Amino acid sequence: MTLRLAAWIARRYLWSRSAGRFAPLLTATAIASVAVGTLALIVVMSVMRGFKQELTDRLLGFNAHITLTRGADAPPLGRDDVDLILAGADLRDLSPFVQGEVIAQSNAGGEPSAQGARVRGIDPTDLGVMGGVYFYFPETGDGFSELFKTGRGLPGAIVGSEIVTQLMVHPDFGDEIELTAPMAELGPSGELVPNRRAYRVSGIFRAGIFDLDSKYILMSLDEAKRLLGEQAIEGWQVRLSDATDSPGIIRMIEKRLPQGWKAAGVDSENKKLFAALALERLAMGAILVMVLLIASFAIGGVVLLVTAAKRRDAAILESIGTPGEKIRLVFMINAAFIGAIGSLLGLLSGVGVCLALMRWPIRLPDSYYLDLLPVDLDPLTAIAAALLGIAIAVIASLYPVRQATRLNPAEALRYE
Repeated sequence: MTLRLAAWIARRYLWSRSAGRFAPLLTATAIASVAVGTLALIVVMSVMRGFKQELTDRLLGFNAHITLTRGADAPPLGRDDVDLILAGADLRDLSPFVQGEVIAQSNAGGEPSAQGARVRGIDPTDLGVMGGVYFYFPETGDGFSELFKTGRGLPGAIVGSEIVTQLMVHPDFGDEIELTAPMAELGPSGELVPNRRAYRVSGIFRAGIFDLDSKYILMSLDEAKRLLGEQAIEGWQVRLSDATDSPGIIRMIEKRLPQGWKAAGVDSENKKLFAALALERLAMGAILVMVLLIASFAIGGVVLLVTAAKRRDAAILESIGTPGEKIRLVFMINAAFIGAIGSLLGLLSGVGVCLALMRWPIRLPDSYYLDLLPVDLDPLTAIAAALLGIAIAVIASLYPVRQATRLNPAEALRYE
């Protein structure tokens, strides 16, 4: 028996009523189960992939692809030094920064309020390269140059949107905040003492990630150095033309950096967050694969019903010399047809749903930090989900096929 003949017989058995009145209905149910499982796997994994991509884009909007950080005893690096270290890398932007922990306080709400924050000093011209970060300045202001200006003798600061809510301040009202760097200056006896400075809230930024919007305050590089003093962490932010080059460039520059300097990518700086997302994707993928496994029970039942009804046909084929492997192949192809039809329907409907969600995205409630449901369809993931449905269908047929074809042909034909 050739493979073509086995496929022809299996196709005839697919909707055959001789296996029972409800055999076509059971076959359709099995196909629908595989289709629903494949559809759910494609859509959910695409949404989770879209969420990860959206989160990565927002992180890379506020942060850089690579961050070079100076240690306590490390020598300083100028722009020419960093350019030499990064020789061969395709750069989009290179800028210095200063960063440190502070305590932010305000009396704007009538009562004192305070919270921990992180000051980042940057060149104000670098605000333009923060893709995806929304900035708000008063209508009377002059955009990014607000960081250079002073009002009532105070330097300006751009405050995260969540900090603005907590401290009840706003640039439209000319509110002020007081920042305290706990260990910024050396005291008379050599101990580190706090440094307090007042700032005008000159603007608001919203990166779209709660951890950033609730912690960071941006100000000019020189002002951050004056505030943070001894506790300032200095370094360089490196933005690449292609984010995928980041791991290779980090390995390259680690060999060139002076002692005490460290290079880190955005993924390593947010390792716990990305690990949690990976674990969530793995867990959801495993749960959705179980949907396909449940569908395999229906396929196994259909194949068992067909093999039981076609026992006489199998016995005749075996009596004329057809090997048992060829007979088993017929029923396995029958199961593969069920899986293939279901997977194809699931693939087409899953891709269609994802394309529809990308064309007409669903708006999320205000309680979510995302405005729209993110969807990122990966063709390889969709194809893998369809192939998985076919593989599970074939595997589900192995046991019933083996049991049904172990009968002696004489036993099967005795009462025919």
